[in-house]
Amino acid sequence: MRTTTQKLNKTDEQYQDMIFLIYAKWCESVSGNDKQFQMILANSSISKWFMSEFAKCESEFHNLTNRYDNAKTVSTSDLQRCYDQCTYHLFNIRPMPLLEEIKKRKAVPFMRIQGVRIETLNFNQN
Repeated sequence: MRTTTQKLNKTDEQYQDMIFLIYAKWCESVSGNDKQFQMILANSSISKWFMSEFAKCESEFHNLTNRYDNAKTVSTSDLQRCYDQCTYHLFNIRPMPLLEEIKKRKAVPFMRIQGVRIETLNFNQN
């Protein structure tokens, strides 16, 4: 059986970039503003939940495509469309208890590391 990177004809780096992009877009879709986006993106509990759900999506992708591993009629773009459809449903689910906890917290405008004041990063979501 071929791996996801083999089926999608991607390098390991391209695959990791793709996963991060999906995660960042998901974080943006569940956040209300820039500060929440930053806090959600950096939260390890949410990241673990997301990767667990993402693994289920990839498992579904492999269940749907493994029978075509040796077929010459299925293109990489067809497999990518299937992968996109399998992972798209992530945008319809949320770990509400984890998200509510983050939305209750106030974002800190800065932090001190060894006495040096470091401003909180702002991301442009456009």
